Amino acid sequence: MPTHAEVRDDLTDILVAVVACDRADVVDEARLEALGVDSLALVEVADELGRRHDRYLVDDVVNHLVTVDDAVRAILEHDGSAGPRRVATSLHHPAPPVVDDEKSHRTSAMSKIAGFFIVLGAIIGVVLGLGGAALVAATGIGGVELPPIAAPSSEPTASASPSPSPEPTEEPEEEEEEDEEPTFEVGSNQVAPGQRFTLSGSFPELDDGEVLQVQVREDDGDWEDFPVTAITSSGGDYQTHVYTSRTGEREFRMLHRSSDTATDSEKVQIG
Repeated sequence: MPTHAEVRDDLTDILVAVVACDRADVVDEARLEALGVDSLALVEVADELGRRHDRYLVDDVVNHLVTVDDAVRAILEHDGSAGPRRVATSLHHPAPPVVDDEKSHRTSAMSKIAGFFIVLGAIIGVVLGLGGAALVAATGIGGVELPPIAAPSSEPTASASPSPSPEPTEEPEEEEEEDEEPTFEVGSNQVAPGQRFTLSGSFPELDDGEVLQVQVREDDGDWEDFPVTAITSSGGDYQTHVYTSRTGEREFRMLHRSSDTATDSEKVQIG
């Protein structure tokens, strides 16, 4: 069971990363709103804090978090169940598509109608073909005999000249395969505060299931971990979504910590 201080330290790290507040301002009685946490950022902060301690904070609890102490006690007083992941933060496993029954019925009906017209067309084609054959037989067109074609006289063939033997061709040398560099793209380079945007790309040298860390920095400062990760799929492809309410220009990249390999970065203007 984590202590009050441990949970508050984790919460402090998350608040500094998400809303860039001063670490010294994160005290028990501090109001989250005064630290710069709006409704969108509150969901992001609560979800990341719950993930770190394997606790799921339901919406009713999150909506009643007012102070730093409220958020810490929400983790300490939790019953311990991991619970489902919130849809807004399930970045690696998109929700299954919803099946539209009405659309499915319409599709089935259209398939039946199309099948009927295909069968009807085949029947009409057969009828027209038989009718045409009968018409040809009745008019006697098929019975016309044409004179035989005279066989061409054979001409003396010239002796074949020997063909030159082909010159041996040099096989091109195989080029050594170069390792493919990881790629990184952002869905939009300018978004509104709190607007979700996509980070995607590929680590061709990685297998599926590898964890990638989103990193962020400002004004060419040090890279810091953003509280979002991504998981590679087959071929090293990845995709995740992030959002932040903090305005200004921020630079993002993806890091594979195990191999210490990072992608090129992209800048995003927030606001």
